[in-house]
Amino acid sequence: MDIASAIMTIDNLLWATPLIALTFGLAVAYCIAMKFGNVTKAKLQWNLLTKGGGSEEGLSAFETFCSVAAYRVAVGNIGGVMVAIMYGGPGAIFWMIVTALVTSAIAYAENSLGQIYKVRMDGQYRGGPYFYMERGIPWKTLGKIMAVIFALFATIGVPLLVTGPSANNIAQAFELSFGAPRWIVGLVIAILLFLVISGGVRRIAKFSTIIVPFMTIGYLIITVIVLVGHADNIIPSISMILGSAFNKHAIFGGMMGGAFSYGVKRAVNSSGSGFGETPPSAAAAETPHPATQGLVNTFSVYIDVAVCLCSGIMAVVSGCFNVIGADGTYMYIGTGSPMMQQLAESGTANVTWVQEAANSVIPSIGGMVIAIALTCFAYSTCIAYYYEGESGLAYLMRNASEKTRKTVIWMIRILMPVMFFIWTLVTASTAWAVSEIMFALMAWFNLIALLFLLPTVKKVYDDYMKQRKAGVETPYFNPQKLGIKNCDVWMDINKDLIAKDKANGID
Repeated sequence: MDIASAIMTIDNLLWATPLIALTFGLAVAYCIAMKFGNVTKAKLQWNLLTKGGGSEEGLSAFETFCSVAAYRVAVGNIGGVMVAIMYGGPGAIFWMIVTALVTSAIAYAENSLGQIYKVRMDGQYRGGPYFYMERGIPWKTLGKIMAVIFALFATIGVPLLVTGPSANNIAQAFELSFGAPRWIVGLVIAILLFLVISGGVRRIAKFSTIIVPFMTIGYLIITVIVLVGHADNIIPSISMILGSAFNKHAIFGGMMGGAFSYGVKRAVNSSGSGFGETPPSAAAAETPHPATQGLVNTFSVYIDVAVCLCSGIMAVVSGCFNVIGADGTYMYIGTGSPMMQQLAESGTANVTWVQEAANSVIPSIGGMVIAIALTCFAYSTCIAYYYEGESGLAYLMRNASEKTRKTVIWMIRILMPVMFFIWTLVTASTAWAVSEIMFALMAWFNLIALLFLLPTVKKVYDDYMKQRKAGVETPYFNPQKLGIKNCDVWMDINKDLIAKDKANGID
């Protein structure tokens, strides 16, 4: 067995039914614990998102929201959706949307936990799975072991290994639409990547607040153009998606199992809910209550859902998609573009499908626009990946001097663009498999931690909602009042509010 085959085998083992069941099952448990507030409190999430805030130590809610959205909206929202359709049929789009909405409860949980157990370090707030594993899991030894292993995954795996699909898809998209050599594309993007990440969390946040709204709105516009160009096929396409999802379609009627399996897998890979990627960014926010940032970053899942839906509907409505049956042979080859036959022969499912969908309405230009959109998605995600690596490294070196910590962080800032360049030259299947292996390992550790910490998340969420129901304009967090240990930074953050309540006889 060669290295590429071995990587694919490991990927399939890690992403087998147990992980999918754990993800979906835990998501449902959190939905129940929150009384489905992850989806019913959308208006509240929006109101909290649009408020100001921020300080010398922490970022505003909107800045951290954009940083988290940058994680979520990536190549998985385009190329990953195409993979789901190829192996799960059009019905996978439906199950991706359902899964994303359900797993938004996990997004709430991990981002609020990032806030609950955050610390002050080097003049800013630091948090993440390693902190809530060490400080929140009742069994201290187990928590510390899990924290160190996860921090290693975050430090080495995220900035250096999971950037593969982003680099690879950008190179493919520009090679197809502009004829640009891969190595030149990789070199240019790597340099641009270094220019942003070298400025640390504040430059990353400022960049994200500019690019995230721009790239999301732009992608919605190109989707509308494609839909208008294929208006007569919109209703049949929706019928096909729903029919395939529930074994009711003439061609894809027997694919419900595959549609669900690949829909869940690709949705989780797309949104990153459960991977523990986003809590470090969420922890950087300045807020009086952890639930606030948890709710704000839950809203980012809607952005993820919208982009996934746009990608899927463009491919299906234009006929630019292929589907492989359970026996490994093609049961459908798209007729929307002559290139679909070539892509079927090479077994390729990536951004090219969406580029061809756009080209079917706006020849040549459409594919170029998708290439630029993909670059924005992937580039912003890689910047967010860097911050995950920096936060993991900060945890591992928390007992070192500030000077030593900053020196080692600069090593990551240099190594990441170099690895990004290398990934542009690797095959797409290997890049995806390596990325998914890393994410699967992180998911197993993080989801087990979230299982232990469900009571804490529920307690903090209920406290926030209780204060709002009582008419408190700005709910605040008092960990001692709730009996939550190892998060003393909050006693200092909210010391004035706590003292005021004590003076008024409020416990």
